[in-house]
Amino acid sequence: MLTNFELKYRTHGKWIFVPTEQCERKGRRIIKYFSRFEFPDYFYHYQPGGHIAALHAHLTSKFFFKIDIQNFYYSIARMRVTRALRAHGYPGANTLAKWSTVRNPHGGPHAHVLPIGFVQSPLLASLVLMKSPVSAAIERAAANGVSISVYMDDFIGSHNDQVVLSTAYTDIRDASVAAGLIPNPTKLVPPTLAITAFNCDLAFGRAQVTAARVAEYEARDDRTALTDAAFYQYRDRVAAANSSASLQAF
Repeated sequence: MLTNFELKYRTHGKWIFVPTEQCERKGRRIIKYFSRFEFPDYFYHYQPGGHIAALHAHLTSKFFFKIDIQNFYYSIARMRVTRALRAHGYPGANTLAKWSTVRNPHGGPHAHVLPIGFVQSPLLASLVLMKSPVSAAIERAAANGVSISVYMDDFIGSHNDQVVLSTAYTDIRDASVAAGLIPNPTKLVPPTLAITAFNCDLAFGRAQVTAARVAEYEARDDRTALTDAAFYQYRDRVAAANSSASLQAF
């Protein structure tokens, strides 16, 4: 019997799986196999700067939308993982897909899905997303001049024309539904002048950590000089491109 996790637990409403040592080794083997693989430029979880760069990509735009996929990993069935691995010539794709998935803790239409907690899950989810209708919708948006950034299950789009952006928003939202990657209805933000993403406020020429996130950090009783330095450095990095972005827009 294949045993790929030692335990599972729930925190903040999410199921987390702790892989066995053997599963961890297989996961790292998958990661090594794809170590030279080039993901699309709009996959910011594989770009330098991560989510900060994903925010900065939109600073010269006037309108923004946000789409957040609900239960992203747990929406990806084992068969889709197998197909993604086969598409890139991975040997033993079927077996490795079994090692990389667990019985769905949420029930639903897929018996076995990607879990939160396995080292290979982000990579496999990205490969599946690339093969889904969502990727084609993003390419259509980009062809119309829309800036798109994807950071795992968070999609941000921007453009200076609200009508153009609305078309892209609807297309990507509907493609996500068609792909079985259902947007979280409480976090859907159609094109507007400002959005909040990654605990940061984003508007034309301006990105900054939200006041609520700063207050949350400053209320902690375990702060040290080192954590203060790290947090405020992060806050400054988020805002670092603001003035230059404003100048580029004119």
